This record gives sequence, C-alpha cells and structure tokens, in this order.
Amino acid sequence: MPKKPLLQRVALVYNADKPRAHHEWLRLKRWLEQHKVKTIASSKVTFAMRKADFIVAVGGDGTVLSTARQASAWGIPVLGVNVGRLGFLAATEVGAMFRTLARVLAGEGRVEVRTMLAVTGVANGKKFGPYLALNDCVVRSGPSGRVLQLQAMVRQRPLASYAGDGLIVATPTGSTAYNLAASGPILYPDLDVMLLCPICPHSLAQRPLVMPTFEVLEVEVLKPSAPAILSIDGLVAQTLKSGDRIEVRRADTQAKLLMDPDRTYYQVLQSKLKWGGS
Repeated sequence: MPKKPLLQRVALVYNADKPRAHHEWLRLKRWLEQHKVKTIASSKVTFAMRKADFIVAVGGDGTVLSTARQASAWGIPVLGVNVGRLGFLAATEVGAMFRTLARVLAGEGRVEVRTMLAVTGVANGKKFGPYLALNDCVVRSGPSGRVLQLQAMVRQRPLASYAGDGLIVATPTGSTAYNLAASGPILYPDLDVMLLCPICPHSLAQRPLVMPTFEVLEVEVLKPSAPAILSIDGLVAQTLKSGDRIEVRRADTQAKLLMDPDRTYYQVLQSKLKWGGS
C-alpha cells in the first residue's frame, strides 16, 4: 500500500453478537491506525460516520445489509468482511481482508450501486413506513401456519391472487437470499428490477415474475386469512390482518457496496453455491 492512501477516513462497525467479528474488527482498527488512516470505530453505525470515505462492516450478510441501508442516506459505500456463513454481500473473507483493504484505500475498489425497495402500508387503519429493503420484503404466514390469501395489484389492476405460505418481493441483491430458497431465479445485482416469488403456492401455474422498478406493487391480505407477518430484510416489521395492505416501490436512495476489483459476481456464485470453476 502507498505511504499515503488516497482514501484516508474509514469507519468500522461489527456485529456485536459475533465474538469473532469483534476480534477481527480490533485487528482491522489496529492495522488502519498503523497505516495512518483516520478511523471512526463503533459496534454500530453512528452519525459521526457520515464523513467517512467508506464503512467497513465486519460480520455476516445481515451486518452488511443493516450498514448499507443506513449509509445509503449519506451516499457512502460499504465494504463487507465476512465472518458469517455465506457472505454473498461481502467484498472479502477474513484471510484476504488486509489485501483487499489496501487496494481499496489505494483507490482500486469497485463500487456497485444496488437498487433498494421502499415499503409502506396500512395496518388496522393506520399508515406505516417507509421501510427500506436492500434484500427483500416478505409477507408470510404468521404463527398459525395457515394458508395465506393475498392479492397483488399493479397500477390498481389485479395481477395475481396467491394462496400459500406468502410472497417475496426481492431486489436483484436479494435474489440469492429467501428468494433462492423458494426456488426463485438468481438476478445479476446491477439490474434495476424487482422480483415477485410466491412461497409454496397452491397452484403449479404460479411462478416468479421479474418486474421493472417503475411499477408500483400493492399486496393486500384477503379474507379469510390468519394474521400475516411483514418482514424487511429478515426483520419483522409489522403484523398484517385481513384487509391490510402494503405498497412496494423503488426507493429514492440506492445502496453502495465496495467490492474486490478482482472478483466478479460469477466467481462469487461459483464459490458460495459450490458450482465449481476456477
């Protein structure tokens, strides 16, 4: 790394629930200080980090998701260091983190701009949101496990009625998350689209649908249905009952992820999904 890196102010956050994340966060903090890089370090994103050149998030995909959503308000990219299981969103694994960080500080990092979703709705007659989703928003069956009846609308016209365990509305970034487990397609992350994927539908004719983000999607919980759960990027946001509805549209802000310049998305898929290849 050059004696004076091009990027000189770095924020560091970590997943406080993972002891190894804290350990690697401390190692990164010491390394940055040794290389005369100004560091703002905390277990979570703070307002003081808004002036950083980028934020390093140490943890799993959940840590990167949370950090990227918050950093999007400031237009700051996030570099993920994976200490979790899959790490689809991370730029690097622990073993290569110093090499990757040195290249990013030298101005060689690749910034990927990712579409996010804005989710609003009405529950029990009251408006809620907006919630930002970098991966997905999911309307799914609640604790009862009973069949969920949903109506999807586009431009106030019926698109489809779904009966099953629920519906995933995912970004291309989230196509490798819950959507993939529900047999949905993998989308290249730079695409500006959103994906509808039914969860265990009771009709073999219902399949995932890729939509342009200029559309606005509405989903209503129909009668008779037991209470449903709305989750945003895996976190429960709202309980929905019959007659409640959500609206999903492209968010005004976009997330920025810093990636290793030498690693392509296809290599990530080969590695994480064990597809083989060199």
